[in-house]
Amino acid sequence: MVIKLYQGDCLKLTKDIPAGSVDLVLTDPPYLINYKTNRRKDKTHRFCNTIINDNNEQLIIDFIYESYRVLKDNTAFYCFCSPDTVEFFKYSIQQAGFKIKNIIVWVKNNWTAGDLKAQYGKQYELIIYANKGRRELNGKRISDVWYFDRVAGKKQLHQNQKPLELIQQIIEKSSKENDLVLDPFMGSGSTGVACVNTGRNFIGIELDEKYFNITKKRIEEVKKFLLTF
Repeated sequence: MVIKLYQGDCLKLTKDIPAGSVDLVLTDPPYLINYKTNRRKDKTHRFCNTIINDNNEQLIIDFIYESYRVLKDNTAFYCFCSPDTVEFFKYSIQQAGFKIKNIIVWVKNNWTAGDLKAQYGKQYELIIYANKGRRELNGKRISDVWYFDRVAGKKQLHQNQKPLELIQQIIEKSSKENDLVLDPFMGSGSTGVACVNTGRNFIGIELDEKYFNITKKRIEEVKKFLLTF
C-alpha cells in the first residue's frame, strides 16, 4: 500500500499525476457558498474559520477537468457539495465529460442554525456521483439516501469533516483493493484513513498546512494500529 501526501496547490500538484492513472476521485472541495453568505462560519463550535477558496469558481472547474484527465476509463468520481451550489457543480462536472449517475443525499443526525425565525434547519448535504465511462458498483445495491451522523466533539478535527464510515462506504462501492484513490482537497484526511483501512493506495493534497499535518498524524496512527494485528 502506497500513501502519498502533498501540501500545496492541488491544481499544480495534480498536473504531475499521469493521465489515466487513478481509479477513484473522492473529495470535499470548497462549496462556493461564500456567494450566498459572504462568510462560511459555524459559530456553534470551536471551528469558526473562513474556508480558503470558497469563492473561487475557476478552481472548481479546473479541478474537475484535472480529475477527468487523471482518471482511468470506467471509473468513478464523487464530489460533496451544497444544495445552494449543486447546479454549478453538476454543470461543471458534465462539461468536463463525466456522466452523472446519482445525486446522493447525506442525511445528518442534526441540522445547522441559519435563520432561526424564517428558515427550516438544513439537515443534509449532497454528493455528486459521476462516471468516466461506466463503473459498476461493488456489492449489494443500496439507495441514494444515506444516513450518517455528523462528526462532533473530540473526534472533530475540521469544521467540515465527513464521517469516516461514509467515506469508507464510497471507497468500497467504487474501487477494489490496491486501487489508487485521489483526494485533491483532503482536509483532515478522512479519505486517506479510509484508504488505509481498506487497503487502497492514496494520493492526498491539502493547501492548509495545519490540516496537512493533522492528516499525516492520523494516517501514521492508523498504520501503526493496523500493524499491531
